[in-house]
Amino acid sequence: MAPWKALPEHLDPQAGRLVDRLRRLKDATGLSFTALATRTSYSRSSWERYLNGRKLPPADAVTELAVLAGADPDRMLALHTLAAQTWSGPQPKDAATPDTSGAGPEPTEPEPEPDPGAAPEAAATAPAPAPAEPDTPAAVPPALIGEPDVPAEPVRARPARRTLLAAGGALVVVAAVLAVVVTLVLPGRGSAGAGEEEHRRTATEEFAFKPDRTYDCDIHRFEGRLYAGHSDTQDALLQQISTTWEVVEAQCLLEHRGYRIGGIDGAYGPATERAVKRLQDKEGLVVDGIMGPHTWEALRR
Repeated sequence: MAPWKALPEHLDPQAGRLVDRLRRLKDATGLSFTALATRTSYSRSSWERYLNGRKLPPADAVTELAVLAGADPDRMLALHTLAAQTWSGPQPKDAATPDTSGAGPEPTEPEPEPDPGAAPEAAATAPAPAPAEPDTPAAVPPALIGEPDVPAEPVRARPARRTLLAAGGALVVVAAVLAVVVTLVLPGRGSAGAGEEEHRRTATEEFAFKPDRTYDCDIHRFEGRLYAGHSDTQDALLQQISTTWEVVEAQCLLEHRGYRIGGIDGAYGPATERAVKRLQDKEGLVVDGIMGPHTWEALRR
């Protein structure tokens, strides 16, 4: 198998990391550049430029290659976002124009570059995955039909019963007001000292990284520890390039403690790693930029 060409010297580490990871995904598929063009929305010559570091690939191209290789598209998108912030390579005019025809090399390309690790062209004829069927909307439950109104009793029929009902209603209102006052005023209650049920309202859906999306933080204390409402982990191992709700939790707590990272986006990038290192240095921990049990303990104090 022919080796890949060396990457351009102008690429910074984040960009080089993205291209290297894309190369490995391409090798994992076993597809040649021509076969890759038939299975994606981008031409052979475009993939040659992307995988040789001559042009930043679009986010859609990164997603399509990740799906073909069976990799996690969210992790690759997070890596793409970090690389795009520092990409210093040339940007041709057609940088964002995909080739949907599935054709071969573009006429402006002088000659195709060698295809490292190309598999037999039979792979190009492999059937594309069938499109997923659209979700069927859930049936709307029929409207509930209320009971017919019962005519009110005459005023003179049962005056004693009406008086008792009015007194009982007043007592219910008073009890409700007292409950609200106790919840908001007494110490250890309310949002600042939420009970366990309130505290457990952490994110339950699967995390999906989306560029430019940020999250709010619900900073509170529970049983002496600090939480932000996204995860109650005490020992999750986080490092570049993790993309989870635990990363959102850590970013919220770092920002709350004054370690600025620029945005709560759920991607463990260089800014988050630097903030973790400053926290570790202040707390006398091993300064490695990795979130582990000891760092979580210091962060939740």
